[in-house]
Amino acid sequence: MRSSAEPLNVASEPASGWITHIQRFSLHDGPGIRSVVFLKGCQMRCRWCANPEGLNSGSEIFWHAERCLHCGKCALHCPAGVHRWVDGVHTLDRSRQCQGCRRCEESCPAGALNVTGEKLTSEAVFNRVMADETWFRQSGGGITLSGGEVCTQPEFARQLMQKISAEDIHTAIETAGYAPWRAVKQIASVCDLILFDLKSADDEQHKRYTGVSNKIILRNLERLLQGDRQIVIRIPVIPDFNDSPEQAEKLFMLIHSLTWHRPAFKFIELLPYHRFGTGKYALLNKAYEWNDSAAQVENFLQHTHKYNLPVRVSGVMVG
Repeated sequence: MRSSAEPLNVASEPASGWITHIQRFSLHDGPGIRSVVFLKGCQMRCRWCANPEGLNSGSEIFWHAERCLHCGKCALHCPAGVHRWVDGVHTLDRSRQCQGCRRCEESCPAGALNVTGEKLTSEAVFNRVMADETWFRQSGGGITLSGGEVCTQPEFARQLMQKISAEDIHTAIETAGYAPWRAVKQIASVCDLILFDLKSADDEQHKRYTGVSNKIILRNLERLLQGDRQIVIRIPVIPDFNDSPEQAEKLFMLIHSLTWHRPAFKFIELLPYHRFGTGKYALLNKAYEWNDSAAQVENFLQHTHKYNLPVRVSGVMVG
């Protein structure tokens, strides 16, 4: 694992980038009705990640094995040799890179294959999301870039945000902040709102469960808080990771020290752990490494007034 996330060299032209999908009519990633563009590529490896398809750049294949008819049509049409059909049995060779041509998906009579990951220009993404312009304007909503990690594709993200901002549409990014400052600054300077994920105040714990140190993350957050962009600090509340009384207080104490007299800071948003993404691990032939216990959100809430921090849970203000 690299010590910091360098921007991924995934596109031959600066304004092109990899995305997994666009989620329309979202109500949870910024004000109003929004479209969330999920970018592909992330340097962190959080064990509970709900979007495993967003970790690597390039195209990948979701395989619904229970639907497969083992007809061999996908293997016949795949130019990369990802699909194998031997003795009437279909398998995937995931050591080969999917080219994203979607011929397998189109030829599968059972709908057992879905290709995730698409390389698009900022103009193409702009045209897709602006199809819902009326909803954005009526609700005060807009576009949120999420991931993966937005800061692995800073030029693509910056140009897309600039196009949207030029239309007077609200823009937001969701980032974990693990990137060189130049990449973070490049994107933050052209958006209205920053949703900053902060997972742990304990560096050793952070490295153990996410694969990276939190030092760069905290340094970037501190610099962002000195600016004029609105910042919401999001805490994914993860059972057996950061939801103990001790870890919760450490995080709130840290946030209090970082945000004191910083008008850019708006509030903390607690995101309780869920298992909505676990099925995608099986479709990618990956193991899911976390548990299914409920997150102890109340361990955070008890510190709300102690540290005089405004907190929301699932969009509801509680302190």
